[in-house]
Amino acid sequence: MFCRPKVYIEQKALDTIGHLCDGDARAGLNGLQLAVQARVGSGSTSRDIVVQEEHVKEGLQRSHILYDKAGEEHYNCISALHKSMRGSHENASLYWLGRMLEGGEDPLYVARRLVRFSSEDVGMADPSALPQAVSAFQACHFIGMPECEVILAQCVVYLARAPKSVEIYKAYGNVKASLRNHKGPLPSVPLHLRNAPTKLMKDLGYAEGYKYNPAFSAPVEQDYLPEELRGMDFFTWNPSDL
Repeated sequence: MFCRPKVYIEQKALDTIGHLCDGDARAGLNGLQLAVQARVGSGSTSRDIVVQEEHVKEGLQRSHILYDKAGEEHYNCISALHKSMRGSHENASLYWLGRMLEGGEDPLYVARRLVRFSSEDVGMADPSALPQAVSAFQACHFIGMPECEVILAQCVVYLARAPKSVEIYKAYGNVKASLRNHKGPLPSVPLHLRNAPTKLMKDLGYAEGYKYNPAFSAPVEQDYLPEELRGMDFFTWNPSDL
């Protein structure tokens, strides 16, 4: 006569399910079922089955939902996605996107990172990348999961295939470094670049000598940086030059 084994689940195993599944009861039950099935089929001679934390983790891995959205794996996967797109490896990029979405990651978090990537790593090499990423974010916000997964996949492949340039990212980094490293008060805005909405401001020399570019048919020779920074090119400057 066949006797069903008794199944006992340790409290730590239940706590692990609750933490990793983040309130998704269906995912938790699926993972627990796989853990129990694995224990039943393990060939154990004991009539009782004890499900421990390690068995639950194995079950969750098999059900493809072991993904700690608030822990290290969250940051590991987004880093892998970013680096795969930067390396123009569309195949790996899709894989890491899938790891995150199938693990329950917020699609809007991924979409925000794609918007950032479009400027940081693609930039002026393909200015269309930014509106592509913004459109993907808006579409994800509009329709949600699971429908938006293919939209994110399209955006990820686009960014992976796009030419890359960090020119803007580095230049703006140089601007920030220049401001942080500046000694003393920041330079004043040149008088000719200031607005002069009042008579007093005009009397003080605000806007005096400013050349209105559209009024000239040829390029205008005019200084736009403070006197202390004239000649500085943030696109080629290195903070170590200070």
